[in-house]
Amino acid sequence: MGRAKGIYCLEVGEWFGSLKKKTSVEPLLQLLEESPLRVPYIHRDIATYGELVFYLNKWTQAKHNDYPILYLAFHGEPGEIALAKQNGRTTYLSTEDLFSDLKGRCHKRIIHFGACSVLNIHGHTVNRYLRESCALAISGYTSYVDWVTSSAFDLLFLAELQSNQMTKSGALAVRKRIGQITPTLSQRLNFRMVIKR
Repeated sequence: MGRAKGIYCLEVGEWFGSLKKKTSVEPLLQLLEESPLRVPYIHRDIATYGELVFYLNKWTQAKHNDYPILYLAFHGEPGEIALAKQNGRTTYLSTEDLFSDLKGRCHKRIIHFGACSVLNIHGHTVNRYLRESCALAISGYTSYVDWVTSSAFDLLFLAELQSNQMTKSGALAVRKRIGQITPTLSQRLNFRMVIKR
């Protein structure tokens, strides 16, 4: 298995529109860190596009090469993630714009969207994102998903990513294994993992 592959998580600050609710994927990351896998993580709550760009720039710096898994935990729509305007209203950032910001900066890295429907886009588009960003793989869901169910799947998927090298063959092995471990859940969530050619 080798050295643990760190997870760099950016999460929407308010899942359900209330600062009083404590909903977060961070406990999943804490579990992975405290498990025998000993997976290190960095977690930041963000709301605006400016914050997203700031932390993506941090992630792509060489000093964060030990955190090759980008976990984006947001509300989503096909080809979009939800952010906030300065006035607090929802705005959407397209995956087109997101990957434009990541162009050429994701060598040997995996980007996972823990968000509804984001990967409900054409396969040619996802393959272009892989080529342009130099990412190893892009994963996520193509339909609406329940928060608890998808979070449980995210935990299993992030754990499975620890089992192989960050190579094309390693990613293919993870995709095959996660389908074997959770066939019903994978289908129910319409999970998709696209690996560079």
